Amino acid sequence: MLEKYKKEYSQSVNQYIIVDFDGIVKESDDIIFKDLVGQNIANVHPFFESVHSALQDIDQTHVFSCIHLTNPKNETIITDIIVKTFDGKQLPMIVILDLTIHYNNYQTTAQVRNESVINSQILELKNNYLQEKEAFKNAFIANFSHELRDPLTGILTFSDILKKTNLNVEQLNYLKVIDSSSNYLKQLIEDILDISKIEAGRLELVINPFNLRELLEDIEKVFKVKAQQKGIELITNFNDNLPAIVGGDTLRLRQVLSNLLENAIKFTEVGTVTFNVSLNQIRAQKANVHFQIKDTGIGMEKDHLEDIFTSFSQINSSQVHNKGAGLGLAISKHLVSLSNSVINVDSTPGEGSTFSTNINFKLDFNYKIKKKKKETVSKPKSDKKYSILLVEDSEITQLSILKILASKGNYFLDIVTRGEDVIPRIENSEFDLVLMDIKLPNSYGDEITKLIRQMPEREHKKVPVIALTARVFKDDLKRYKKAGINDVIKKPFDEEALISKIEEYLK
Repeated sequence: MLEKYKKEYSQSVNQYIIVDFDGIVKESDDIIFKDLVGQNIANVHPFFESVHSALQDIDQTHVFSCIHLTNPKNETIITDIIVKTFDGKQLPMIVILDLTIHYNNYQTTAQVRNESVINSQILELKNNYLQEKEAFKNAFIANFSHELRDPLTGILTFSDILKKTNLNVEQLNYLKVIDSSSNYLKQLIEDILDISKIEAGRLELVINPFNLRELLEDIEKVFKVKAQQKGIELITNFNDNLPAIVGGDTLRLRQVLSNLLENAIKFTEVGTVTFNVSLNQIRAQKANVHFQIKDTGIGMEKDHLEDIFTSFSQINSSQVHNKGAGLGLAISKHLVSLSNSVINVDSTPGEGSTFSTNINFKLDFNYKIKKKKKETVSKPKSDKKYSILLVEDSEITQLSILKILASKGNYFLDIVTRGEDVIPRIENSEFDLVLMDIKLPNSYGDEITKLIRQMPEREHKKVPVIALTARVFKDDLKRYKKAGINDVIKKPFDEEALISKIEEYLK
């Protein structure tokens, strides 16, 4: 049986042909091409016309690779052709090697490999494009935020200054509208920056000890007023067994709870908003605390519950129209996820919604809370006149700081708008402190601070430098510190934030 199969299916794929020096076939085993004897080899395929010169060489071997021929079955075969000549007396030999299967397999393999390389290159290009797009977006948001914060600082500063002047009731009401709009704009800027940090993977929790009940009571005071203004009631239930001092990110916890309470009050026209906080358990030096915010508002359909956690999305209602960028819940969801938790939501249209989450806090008997220093921005530390250099190109910020410091009477202010003028000004004057804008025309405040720290005179190189900036990413803060910047005032700032930070470094 085996021999039968071998005879039936085995086939040599090499044909040997003896030709004379003119290409006339003298002998052939007719394996591939039949009845060649007496014919010119050029009749098999035009390619063989090119081997005539090779037949004249003495004792040479010529190899021609990947030659496409058509066999008697009218099939294209891929061959290697060897032309072997001898000493001039012995006739040349032509060998046709049918390597169709080999070349086809090789071509398939090469094609797969090439496609893989191409796909890899396409993926790399896409990744590069996405990275460039992300970098551009983050740079745009950072720059745009910076440009917004300067005029916003001016609005907040001069609003405070106006409040201290003789205004009638109508004018004070106008100022309240300005303050409300400014604070709303400030929150929008913060939310957009937070979303940018989240998408860039740069938003992290900062764990420090804090008094949980004090935080909850502070939040309660703020939102009781907001609820009363809306004509509804805020009910709070904080369990007595809550741990006093816990380790967590107080800023981000306040942000999450404030976003949830803000939403609850916003979408509740009649009834109550209930804020419940209870202890689930204490285990392995961790306290698991349950937060629940329940309202009697408009509610939502079940198929909309996931949408509310998507950036820039809102569930529209034909009855209630509310402003907002739709970022608060998206940010809250991510902040809670950093604690390895989730926000659960249950809602019924027309009856209200309930948001809840469980968050772990660290417990440590060594935790101690630093007592807050009483800040009195209206009374300077001494009667000494302090000289301050302001490096800032924004006229609005310049005027804002000038007005704030002038109202205190203890400061001389010198202003530089260009980075290249800073070192000469410091060399020719003595300053007690430098307020340094980070983003200047054609230069950066942290680079200028490095030059200050390299100055030879000790009184110059040791002058405190406080950055004025909107860029307060973790990497930015590390860079500022490395450059020798002592502290940061985040834009937009108000009078209290500016004066308290200045007085901290003026001894």
